[in-house]
Amino acid sequence: MEKATSTSEATGELRCIWRSAPFGMAQIDEVATAFRVLVNWGDVVALQAPMGTGKTTFVAAFARVMGAIDAASSPTFSLCQEYPLQDDAIGARRTIRHLDLYRINHTSELLGLGWDELMEDGGAITFVEWPERAADHFPEHTKLLRIERQPDGLRLAALWVRETV
Repeated sequence: MEKATSTSEATGELRCIWRSAPFGMAQIDEVATAFRVLVNWGDVVALQAPMGTGKTTFVAAFARVMGAIDAASSPTFSLCQEYPLQDDAIGARRTIRHLDLYRINHTSELLGLGWDELMEDGGAITFVEWPERAADHFPEHTKLLRIERQPDGLRLAALWVRETV
């Protein structure tokens, strides 16, 4: 996996900080392992990719490499799945959270999810599929993970962050 360079140094613009090498689904755990060092507890990751590209598969791989107690599955119908990890050495509870906003029709539905609390949970890494359904409701520190399928069937992932002053 390789680090990416900034294409714009302007404050407030998105900057790519990481790109994966091309990968197939057989290498998804390797990509999730490389991605692991780029996120911290409390991070929110907007996960953007066309349907069928492997968003849920990526989150499942990430939960697996982080040591989640349960296997990850799609939250399409429940909207939110949580995958707790074993308590760490100091007893802190850590969770991989996975939201799928595909079925959200109006941003008012985010209130029923406890959106604000979920976005500020320092004990979780929260992935959000279909983030465009809540575009103006993410915290400023949200990272953007884009996965694209290439013509040869391989995928590329890139992580973007917003420049701050």
